[in-house]
Amino acid sequence: MTITLTKAIILGLCCGIAKTCIPYTWGAFVYNTVIFNAVVIGAVMGNMTQAMIIGASLQLIYLGVISAGGNQPSDPCLASYIAIPVALVSGLDTNAAVALAVPIGLLGVQISNLLYLMAGFFAQKGDKFVEQGNAGAMTRWSVVYVGIIRTLAFGIPVAIALYFGAGMMQGVLDDIPKFLTNGLSAMGACLPAVGFAIIANLISKPKYVPFFFAGFFLIQYTKIGTIPLLLAGAFITFLYLTFTSKEYTANVDDEDEDDEDEDEVEEVGEHHRLLSKGEVLKSWTIWWVIAEVGHSFERMQAPMFCTAMASALKKFYPGEKNKGRYIEALKRHMTFFNTEAHWGGGPCLGLSLAMEEKKSQAYDEIPGEVILNLKTGLMGPLAGIGDTISWSTLMYLFIGLFLPLAQKGNPIGGIGPVVCLTVVCYAIGYFLTERSYAYGYSFAENMLKSGLVNMIITGASILGLFMMGGLAATYVTVTTPIKFVTSTYTTTLQSIFDSILPGILPLVVVLLVWKYLSKSRNYFKATIGLTIVSLVLGCLGLII
Repeated sequence: MTITLTKAIILGLCCGIAKTCIPYTWGAFVYNTVIFNAVVIGAVMGNMTQAMIIGASLQLIYLGVISAGGNQPSDPCLASYIAIPVALVSGLDTNAAVALAVPIGLLGVQISNLLYLMAGFFAQKGDKFVEQGNAGAMTRWSVVYVGIIRTLAFGIPVAIALYFGAGMMQGVLDDIPKFLTNGLSAMGACLPAVGFAIIANLISKPKYVPFFFAGFFLIQYTKIGTIPLLLAGAFITFLYLTFTSKEYTANVDDEDEDDEDEDEVEEVGEHHRLLSKGEVLKSWTIWWVIAEVGHSFERMQAPMFCTAMASALKKFYPGEKNKGRYIEALKRHMTFFNTEAHWGGGPCLGLSLAMEEKKSQAYDEIPGEVILNLKTGLMGPLAGIGDTISWSTLMYLFIGLFLPLAQKGNPIGGIGPVVCLTVVCYAIGYFLTERSYAYGYSFAENMLKSGLVNMIITGASILGLFMMGGLAATYVTVTTPIKFVTSTYTTTLQSIFDSILPGILPLVVVLLVWKYLSKSRNYFKATIGLTIVSLVLGCLGLII
């Protein structure tokens, strides 16, 4: 098998488009994972089965990678578009593909950082058009052009690397000595621990840690599959929430008592609306499609948020006589903004629409700073909810459910997770946008104070830790080949470990990485450190 120029160009273009993160849920999934990219690569290369098997192995080392706050510890997307095609052409096994992917993923982060810097220039260019009230031109410069440049910045190097570098890479790999092959194998067995440790560190609290061990040892002792593991985890989570439900309603009850002491209690209801549900859906969909396209260090998601608001603002401030107010509104939403686009972007968008509508009806009574401060005040807490539920938990639960199919070469293993996540998160985002617009600030405020939200986060954390424990037991496969030989018998160190506690080596690896990440959230150092240690120990024949 060879990589033709046509295949190289198609793969480069696919990688570049994936890096634009369009639309948000689908794009962020392929941006931060490997498994769906493996489907695309398998289709282009004409070897779906092997591409999925390699992709499933690569996915294990990138579990836990999310772009919280715009920060990404590694680049699974770029790594997959280089490592999987090269592995297919060169006949590499999955462990060697993992070894190839790690440095490429780290390089991709630096390229993305340069593009984030560049995007700030285009955001400033967009400001000039906002001053003229030209939202369309602002969008072209701050969003569309940035997306095109991002596509080319990744697409062209990937195409060149695949077309000219794959053959040379194959020659180099053919000469790898056996001890180094053993080292690469050990590295591939250990590196998935980084992903599981990242997720566990993101979603865990000390009192929930036992659920990780419960999932881990349930798999070690029973060898059940992923679906039974999920069902067991869901049942345990339900029991925990049932017996601790008072914790999540106590604060809300206290707040209700305080409210009763006030002289007046305002009943919250849906306000008279200028925007139809179709117009709210339009604003939400625009935001959902482009939320990350023009992301920059200077403004983050502001140009995309402003674009989503533009058509509604035009309706609130119509005609030439309101042009000054329309421009001021556009400028309000071109200021720094960054959140998770479903749980954070939905309420912030709906709230901003409601507040801008109120301001258009009583312009001098509502200062523009109030709208800006409410939006920026909510974006952080809501982003924390979204990153925890959508990306740290739901995404990896769906991946974990479908990963066994991917490991067997079935493309459904890559398609299933992204489709499920997209449907669920799009619906959540639209619901939050519509409700926040209909009820204004009260809906977003009550959502943050609600005991139900705390219960959802707790349940997601418990189920996530339980599943990560079980999946770690399945996919972190490091063992030791050390033997003890006497005149009467031969035994292995691994058999001794298994008699004491099955899976002790994988558990130790995960816990060590987890311990490091709890003190220092430096994913780069964790990945590099485990890579070096496992490679050295593997080359020495101490682990496999």
